[in-house]
Amino acid sequence: MIIQHPFVTSDVFKLLSTLEFDLEVNGHFLPTRLELFQDTERANLFRCRMWERDLFRLKPTPFKDEVTGKLVEGEEDEELLIERTWELSDEFESFEADSAEDAINQVLEALKGYLERLQAGDRN
Repeated sequence: MIIQHPFVTSDVFKLLSTLEFDLEVNGHFLPTRLELFQDTERANLFRCRMWERDLFRLKPTPFKDEVTGKLVEGEEDEELLIERTWELSDEFESFEADSAEDAINQVLEALKGYLERLQAGDRN
């Protein structure tokens, strides 16, 4: 699949697989989500995204209630996904693999390496 338009600057990737699991690193609970995408034109080209789910307290912009005329303010808690792919490697923006299984295994190996570095106290 190709989208021919000057605003589209990349290949089109299709979501193949989503994995979710919980990590606990140095006492921090990190609910994690991995997404694997495959290029729709080249079967050996993949993209991966790693996300961390986290809860944020947001303060929306105050607005005037049309019925009461009062200013409505407040806070709300929202769960957001924060992209963390860069912590694994910048190579996962576009990488080659023989199959989807090989691609996810490459990502999982990079994740294991990252977690081992964290355990050893090295964030790089």
